[in-house]
Amino acid sequence: MLKQIKQCQKCNLYQNQPPLIEECEACDVMWVGLSAKKITDNKGMPLAPSTNTGKIIAEIEETIGLDKSYKTNLVKCAPLDDNSKLRYPKKEEVGVCIENLIVEIKYLQPKVIFLLGTQVKEAIEQYYEINFPKSVEYDFISLSIDNIKFVPIQHPSYIHIYKQKEKYKYIQNIKRIIVQNTLIQDVKKAVDE
Repeated sequence: MLKQIKQCQKCNLYQNQPPLIEECEACDVMWVGLSAKKITDNKGMPLAPSTNTGKIIAEIEETIGLDKSYKTNLVKCAPLDDNSKLRYPKKEEVGVCIENLIVEIKYLQPKVIFLLGTQVKEAIEQYYEINFPKSVEYDFISLSIDNIKFVPIQHPSYIHIYKQKEKYKYIQNIKRIIVQNTLIQDVKKAVDE
């Protein structure tokens, strides 16, 4: 199922680089970023640990012992401008690519999906015709769709760059959501670390 997405040519972005997608059969937690980065040192992985976002996700997963996660992007190919610089994806590119994300969700059936940033949250709202309640600070509010919790959160890169002092609270609240919705064994240890 996911192999079909690797061969996607629904829009012209595949000409920049093939879709970035992880090999996975099942997951408890899914992380959804906005768009793929140009493949450099990230070994062709979405939300790779070499990125600011990937570092924070890796820190969360390592401290709670989460081994069944899946990282992806709403837009699987790198959206590049005429100068080969990364740009925000266009609305029509998001519209085409969201279908691939829905295939991933239906195939993997995660328990929790973290939506990284406003653009990803808005794309999900539009697709499902819903509105997420506004979270207060880092008390993230989720909505269940087809027995899957969708949790919009601030983008980890935003926290890394602009809210470094609040990173601990941000991470703790994300870990708490993961622990409450998965089979992580040592709950107290996972959240306290």
